Amino acid sequence: MDLDQLPGVQWYSHYGSYLKVDKKLLDQNTSDEVSLHLHLFSRDDNASVQNTLEKLNLSVEESSPTLIKVTTSLSNLSKLASVEGVEWVEKVKEAKLAVPTTVEPFRLEVPRRSEFESLNGYATGAKVLNADKLYQQGIRGRTELIAVADTGLDRGRQDSLPRDLVGRVTKTYSLGRSEIGKWDDPDGHGTHVVGLVAGNGSLSNGSVRGTAYEAKIIIQSVFRWMVQRGKLAKGIVLPNSMEDLFGPPYRDGARVHSDSWQYGLSQGEYETHAAQLDEFVWEHPDFVAVFAAGNSGVDLDGDGLIDESSLAVPASAKNCIAVGASENLVLRGGLQKSWGLMGRLGPDTEESIWGASPIRDDLPSNNLAGIAAFSSRGPAADGRIKPDVVAPGTNNLSLRSLAEEVGADESWGVFNDRYVFMGGTSMATPLVAGAAALVREFYRNQEGRQFISSALVKATLINGAVDLYPGQFRNFREISSVRPNVHEGFGRVDLSNSLLPSNPRVRRSIDDTQGVAESEERTYAIKVKNTQEPLRVTLVYSDYPGSPAVAKALVNDLDLTVQDSSGRVFYPNGRKERDEINNVENIDLTSLQAGTYVVRVRGTSVPLGSGEQSRQPFAVVISGGLEL
Repeated sequence: MDLDQLPGVQWYSHYGSYLKVDKKLLDQNTSDEVSLHLHLFSRDDNASVQNTLEKLNLSVEESSPTLIKVTTSLSNLSKLASVEGVEWVEKVKEAKLAVPTTVEPFRLEVPRRSEFESLNGYATGAKVLNADKLYQQGIRGRTELIAVADTGLDRGRQDSLPRDLVGRVTKTYSLGRSEIGKWDDPDGHGTHVVGLVAGNGSLSNGSVRGTAYEAKIIIQSVFRWMVQRGKLAKGIVLPNSMEDLFGPPYRDGARVHSDSWQYGLSQGEYETHAAQLDEFVWEHPDFVAVFAAGNSGVDLDGDGLIDESSLAVPASAKNCIAVGASENLVLRGGLQKSWGLMGRLGPDTEESIWGASPIRDDLPSNNLAGIAAFSSRGPAADGRIKPDVVAPGTNNLSLRSLAEEVGADESWGVFNDRYVFMGGTSMATPLVAGAAALVREFYRNQEGRQFISSALVKATLINGAVDLYPGQFRNFREISSVRPNVHEGFGRVDLSNSLLPSNPRVRRSIDDTQGVAESEERTYAIKVKNTQEPLRVTLVYSDYPGSPAVAKALVNDLDLTVQDSSGRVFYPNGRKERDEINNVENIDLTSLQAGTYVVRVRGTSVPLGSGEQSRQPFAVVISGGLEL
């Protein structure tokens, strides 16, 4: 059949080379030499593309199945884009840690006393995630293996690990310094992150504990010494492809991956790395990738509300959990000065990126309902809801690296010789990675599930998340609307509410690994018994990877609706019609009537599903005052 005879086709054209190039490259001088990523349509194209590049006298620096790295003059850009098999060409982005930066150096407040009791249990921020019910049932992460890609761990020796981690680091990878095999932490960031994931508090009588404090850990050290402006500097280097990053720990048995880093500055574009992340999760549907949303939150228009569209890459991917930073509750120690003093635009000006009231006068960790000023806001560039959730990311106390190169000024404040304060979406992310591990352990040990999809883990965390709307300020909406929104996503993670809600609230979880085909529908009848409990229905599915060359990232479109006994139909994400861009759909109903509600999941469009019938797997979590 001719293309113009297909139903729904209005127009088609040849996929010309001009469509394959990131438009940012067109603004640069053609004589500039740059490193480029060539994203391929298929891994089957790799050999032929490399052969063509060889004929063009262009050498391949790194290659993975669907991604090739070359360095060349931009005068060759049109030639590269014309190569058969190349889908997209973009500049290689530099990886950096997801930590907030300010022009004015932090003036650190050292606590007058080091008693852990002064922190009231909020040391790491894990307390805010409300996991005590799980801990009481023995769900502490013991059966889980979590991979952490960061700057390394402490002194890089198994025989001198911090006591909080002894016996639980099962494997180490040196990705940034592979030639010498070192995985120590000269930066301090990675050690702090690992403590927030899984530190058991042995050095603090149990006071400084991570979320999954009995989990085992795989360390992927991406630290590397760099030469910048003729001086040696600290940096990170990531593998060329997400497959190279995720694949080894996945084969080792890790099903949760914590990533507190990003690629450059962005506005939530769906670029090569986001597509590769989605591809890995599509092919490994039980793999949970947890990424920092970034620390580019600013208020440049001076309205007192953090501006939209500063989401980091690859937190812009569909199939990860993107984590923003809410406030911890630490009133002494660490960084205790207002945002307005920390975000000055320069040393000779009082003007600040957070210079408008009430943000200007707010302290970083004095209200659990607050969102950190630096936390990157969504949405993704194509309008998808991001971040997915938030967790405490200000004045988190965790392990201090004892590597010689780590200075006290590289933290938010020294607590004692083994613990320091830090902040950022970098710190919120490992707390949520630990939470994801606890969700997996709960479903396996308490409900006997053999397979637990990443979609189910994500849906569970989102369904039980606490809506922080309107935020921490009186007479001012720090958060513009009820969940979901660009500030908190679907809210702050609450593990007890997600897995063990208090009576009369109950939860029902469905992990449909077969999924639905196009025009197919799944229906679930639920009986609402207690109308005082809000009804929450959450649909999540790991979507087929999109293309960086296409404006819309969503490929397969599933639609969620809820119908009450009177026939009224409710749509997700605050809409009055179906959602065509998100692979996360949530319906919150507060005005309820007793009776039967029907939940529907429809395969509206499934062009690239799994199997011969092209099906899209999904997970649904329902909670409320239900009759089981």
